[in-house]
Amino acid sequence: MNITFILPGFIKTPMGGVKVINEYANRLAECGHEVTLVYPLEVRTGNPLYAFRKKISALVDRLQNVTNNLYYNPNPAVNLIVIRNLTSKYIPGGDAVVAVGWQTAEAVADLPPEHGRKFYLLQSFETYFSQKRRILTTYHLPLKKIAVSGWIINEINLIGEGCLGPLANAVHPEEFFIETPSPERTNDVLMIYHPHKIKGAKDGIVVLGRLKRKRPELQAVMVASRRPLHRIPAWIKVIVRPSIDELRHLYNASKVFLHTSYWEGWPLPPMEAMACGCAVVAFANRGVLEYLIDQENALLGPVGDVDMLTQKVFSLLESDQMQRHIARQGFETVQRFNWMECTRRLEQYLTEQIA
Repeated sequence: MNITFILPGFIKTPMGGVKVINEYANRLAECGHEVTLVYPLEVRTGNPLYAFRKKISALVDRLQNVTNNLYYNPNPAVNLIVIRNLTSKYIPGGDAVVAVGWQTAEAVADLPPEHGRKFYLLQSFETYFSQKRRILTTYHLPLKKIAVSGWIINEINLIGEGCLGPLANAVHPEEFFIETPSPERTNDVLMIYHPHKIKGAKDGIVVLGRLKRKRPELQAVMVASRRPLHRIPAWIKVIVRPSIDELRHLYNASKVFLHTSYWEGWPLPPMEAMACGCAVVAFANRGVLEYLIDQENALLGPVGDVDMLTQKVFSLLESDQMQRHIARQGFETVQRFNWMECTRRLEQYLTEQIA
């Protein structure tokens, strides 16, 4: 098959959804398919503020010395095209063209037939954006929908549409693993920072502050793709855009991974942390519930309940036995997911719809 993925913009910083597409592209190419990733410099959202925010982000990137290169690059077997805007003349013909993100769905729906059967890969139910009505409309476009998670499929079904899946997500075993049988975990808590409100960064900072009062010796690390917009206490070590190797070292040096997101499709960071032997404590958003079970392979609290999440982290830091149990169960959970299985499911859905 000739398969084209249309990405939602030119991505210069770490984004889990874009990493997922690169994983699929690489493996589909290894299976003998002709795969192209298309990165448009402009997408049509119908919202002037969206373009304005993009310009602000570009300015911030320049001030923070973010390079103008794509953060993720596929293997040489995958074609990569950067285009000005999403019009047919810039996009190759083929058997399947896949919209990635609501920002590309309308443009893909408008493409002529020579680009192939039209698909919409759903990595979340993205109605948390300000343009909720427009986003909901994209879910009714004549695109065959495929979702990563069961909960997304349920939401699509509730609005009267069909959806294939779930595909699930996985982590790359050569990127995230336990580096030594008993790594020295000098960091008590590690969390990923994202400025969007639904990512719960403010709640994470509150949790860390309360833990610091309970345990003055607490060591905490925060990883961010850009320097945080929130005020971060000086005692929290902030690391901006670490490499994959650096991120793996950080996971391996940390006892607990704190995940405070309110809304996720199928989040990768908790899986990465689990693959590196961290015990995960998280808000029970619907994405983590696809693979996490409270008291079994993670400790979970109601979304937004910082008191509960603080107590959950504290209990792990106070009990080495519980911490090791949760970390061990989490590690075993991650081993059940692999990218080739996910890719085989995607390949099957594409093949069946094209035939």
